[in-house]
Amino acid sequence: MKLTVVDRAGEPHEVSAEPGDVLMHVLRDKVDYDIGICGGEISCGTCLVRLSAQWREHITAAGEDETEMLEALDAGADSRLACQIVVDAAAAGMQATILQED
Repeated sequence: MKLTVVDRAGEPHEVSAEPGDVLMHVLRDKVDYDIGICGGEISCGTCLVRLSAQWREHITAAGEDETEMLEALDAGADSRLACQIVVDAAAAGMQATILQED
């Protein structure tokens, strides 16, 4: 399936993903090699993304560890950690924006 990813420079990229892929891996491998430096351990925040509203409706809510990290990053309600999102068929055509690191 195809996803649209907007990189930190504001450039859109159409990338392919398979159901079951972790979004962080897709972003790191196809858009930005600096994403997920902690390896998905919810400890760095480098995979912070803003998700389109339609995508947010189809993913599970953030767990306790992710919620704590999102609060520490002062992330908005439309933001998630890509390391905690598993791509499924409902993600086709949806958009993620990689947010700037502070």
